[in-house]
Amino acid sequence: MMNQLKKILLIAILLILLLAGGSFGLANIYFKQAEVRVKSWQLMGQIASNEDYRQAMAYVNDALLFHPGHNQYLEIKAQILEWGADEGFESSRSTALQQAKALYLQSTASRPTWPNTWAALAMLKWRMQEFDGEMLMYLNNAFNTGKNAKEVKLAYQSLGEVLKQFYPDLYKQIEANINYYQTGL
Repeated sequence: MMNQLKKILLIAILLILLLAGGSFGLANIYFKQAEVRVKSWQLMGQIASNEDYRQAMAYVNDALLFHPGHNQYLEIKAQILEWGADEGFESSRSTALQQAKALYLQSTASRPTWPNTWAALAMLKWRMQEFDGEMLMYLNNAFNTGKNAKEVKLAYQSLGEVLKQFYPDLYKQIEANINYYQTGL
């Protein structure tokens, strides 16, 4: 009787693990489909079509359905929303960008030392035309967690020029970090 109970318990545990593993595997397949689309948009400089955009969004939503809260899935959805906002596939650009920001922030909650997310948030603030202390915080977090990451360098180089020209008070607050990239270190 005890052996029978152990077997049933073991089978139940194995089934749960099998379902979880299958769910995460399926989520990754959907994620990869969405990621391929975003990478193709980056190469082309535009979204191929409204259908392509909708399909990418469906893939990432399916990925999040099977593995909710996964950092990479949240971030690819944020990128898709940014593309959709910029290309006019979202009815409200500002709402889509706010949603993207919320997704990036959700990702940083469980992965605060990931520099690319902080750099993406800083660049998103530029898209939103929000030049403020929050943008500087994102830039500083990116620098402090991964100053040698190419995305961080790009964020500093891109935003540094804008801040220097139009927001000199903000520029002064991150000038030392910007100088790090100008010295070639």
